Amino acid sequence: MTLFTEHPYSRVMVFIDYRNLADSVTEPELTRLDVFRLTQVLVSDRDLVAAYIFDATFKHPSKDDPNVRLHDSLAKQGFRVMSRNTLVRTDSGDGYVQKEVDVAMSVEMVKHALMNHYDTAIVVSGDRDFIPAIEAIQSFGKRVEVASFSASISEECKKASDVYYTLDDLPFLSLSELSEEDDDE
Repeated sequence: MTLFTEHPYSRVMVFIDYRNLADSVTEPELTRLDVFRLTQVLVSDRDLVAAYIFDATFKHPSKDDPNVRLHDSLAKQGFRVMSRNTLVRTDSGDGYVQKEVDVAMSVEMVKHALMNHYDTAIVVSGDRDFIPAIEAIQSFGKRVEVASFSASISEECKKASDVYYTLDDLPFLSLSELSEEDDDE
């Protein structure tokens, strides 16, 4: 028996922190993320209102930039891609870090909760930076489900969610196809 009455929470919006998700894949060179399938699995038989992907690109990306191609592909699948032009080189110079993405995602989640666009927000990220937004959304009577890989979830974020899904066993990863360069070898 539970204190709460069962509610379908049928109107769902999905908010994906793409870089957090992609960086959590253990073997990225062998694995392809299928965020379309992931969204279908997480939403299940509920009504999907919208699915957002948050990511970053360079300030002046070229048309050949793989991030631009990825974002275009995701948009064609129906995702609303919210890309910040804030990808910057790390201080050590061996990689890149995105800026403003978590804040942009949090604002979008809270904004849609205030406008009553959904009953349930599904946050695909294990980043504890989302806890204030999760708590604000819950204070509006909304449900927040969090999904992430078990190795990249903050325990505080897991506790703040109404429901937590581990992505480790969900069927949304597939083996990457060999590139044309690999075929020639």
